[in-house]
Amino acid sequence: MTPTVVVGHEDTPFKELVRSMAEHRVSGVPVVSTEGRLVGIVTEADLLRVEAHEQPPRNLLVELFIDRRRLEEIERLADDIRARDIMTRDVVTVAPDRPIDEAARRMIHEGVKRLPVVDEEGRILGIVSRRDLLRPFLRSDQEIRREIEEDLVINTMWIDPGAVTVAVRAGVVSLRGTVDLKSTAQILEELVRRVPGVVGAESELRYRNDDRKVGTGPLAEPRWGLIENQVR
Repeated sequence: MTPTVVVGHEDTPFKELVRSMAEHRVSGVPVVSTEGRLVGIVTEADLLRVEAHEQPPRNLLVELFIDRRRLEEIERLADDIRARDIMTRDVVTVAPDRPIDEAARRMIHEGVKRLPVVDEEGRILGIVSRRDLLRPFLRSDQEIRREIEEDLVINTMWIDPGAVTVAVRAGVVSLRGTVDLKSTAQILEELVRRVPGVVGAESELRYRNDDRKVGTGPLAEPRWGLIENQVR
């Protein structure tokens, strides 16, 4: 999420909302109460409804950036209109601990471009946009491989770094090597799938002991599979 959020209040004038959205290059401004709790949101669509007597432009904010006279014309509209008069009160939000794919599904299902992130008390902590949801998939293969090798293999699973080879190509991770336990291989594969930027994982990990069964046996055959991490 973006932790620094441009917000308005219920009595914020219409033209101040327009200025904030234009200056900060955002298409939505959450509205908070005096206690800091989310009570609504003003979007570009809400601004367009105010000037419904005109033919609405395809993109109001872009037009504001390139035509100062347009901004001055908008500012002369309805000086008495406040955020409370035009805001959307039924705001679709998300909690800070929810998975990215859940936020993406909610955004698509509700047809919104952004989700305010709020705590249990309704206080706004940040905001997630469609661009934020796609940002993890812009990570380089080198960055993804480094996180898997250092954070997962060594620091999380305590695996000898020489026991597992990690390769990443176009976001698809390949795991090769031998670990002690079958459960270790399975857990590592699942953790790799959850790394931001990973779109798939191919595992050829061997394990010495199948701890999911009673007793142990010889070196097991490689397990191979494709685990896809989809943003719905």
